Amino acid sequence: FDLFAFLASAKEVGGDLYDFFFLDPDHLCFTVGDVSDKGVPAALFMAITKTLIKVVAEGDTTPAGMMTKVNDELSQDNPNSMFVTLFIGILEISTGHIHFASGGHNPPLLIPRTGGVDYLRGVSGPMVGVIEEATFQPLETTLRPGDAILVYTDGVTEAMSTKRELYSEERFQASVNGLREQEAKDIVRGAMEAVRHHADGAPQSDDITMLCLRWYGPTGRPT
Repeated sequence: FDLFAFLASAKEVGGDLYDFFFLDPDHLCFTVGDVSDKGVPAALFMAITKTLIKVVAEGDTTPAGMMTKVNDELSQDNPNSMFVTLFIGILEISTGHIHFASGGHNPPLLIPRTGGVDYLRGVSGPMVGVIEEATFQPLETTLRPGDAILVYTDGVTEAMSTKRELYSEERFQASVNGLREQEAKDIVRGAMEAVRHHADGAPQSDDITMLCLRWYGPTGRPT
């Protein structure tokens, strides 16, 4: 597989997060999240969320179960009523199968080796940290050799131009569709360049994060 991630904070510190780590030699966990708020409070909440994900992953290797436990911990002591939209995915490296959970997060883009790019719809439950004892439903998809998945935060689709126009899901999908044959790093860099072109100098108002994972199949990257 091939993985590349990028984060650009709107301020000196931000509330977006991404992470990826092995659960075992055949399972890769990858996460993207977006905390409600900006600056230092969001950065602290983000750091706690990242730590909790790794802690709960030691005892539960299902994305829905991990998200349920992270939600319970965050919502128990949350005086500022902050929350995080969160995506947790686990790639089975030998098969391309992905189990995932989405807590109020933007739908990722599925980038097939052949054919058009499309959104992978489905929400497991509410935003994380809002409702104690909330349950999250498992979701899944399977990548074919050469397919990729692109997870991002709403700083991408809600990027504003100098004409006060949002970048939008439609523009984002179209730009990624033109990059679908590229490696993961070039998909992310190309998509970010398209966002900046749309903004046309308008100041960045929200954190922007993208994580792209392309699976090459059990035989590895083609030569």
